[in-house]
Amino acid sequence: MIISKASRSDIKKLFEIENKVFENDCMAMKLPSFYYHVKKNFLYKVEVDGKIAGYILWLNRKSFYRLYSLAILQDYRKLGLASKLLDFSLEKLRDKNLQLEVRESNEKAISLYEKYGFKKVKTLKDYYENENGVLMGMER
Repeated sequence: MIISKASRSDIKKLFEIENKVFENDCMAMKLPSFYYHVKKNFLYKVEVDGKIAGYILWLNRKSFYRLYSLAILQDYRKLGLASKLLDFSLEKLRDKNLQLEVRESNEKAISLYEKYGFKKVKTLKDYYENENGVLMGMER
């Protein structure tokens, strides 16, 4: 398993992962977004046996970093890759305040984020299509 900064040559594969993981999700990123984020934000990929299995994207805001997307392909789940990407991120973004939004129904993700020290800040009414979101944060 290798975690490294995503590059332009990874964009099509990252977009493919986005479409598989967030299939039929109106908030899924479009291809041009990846070109922007690979240049401007904190976008890292995780590879297993030379294949990109997932990624994590943090947006740099004025006073904090916002976890925008964390995606792991189905075939690579339950290998601890999401945790590895979070470990890596928390080390890279040491001393930074962090925030994220997550679907209220995504108990697995909420539990993972809480394990890393994120706290529920508030419920975001109708944040997602037909569903509330949860704003979570970590001050450091």
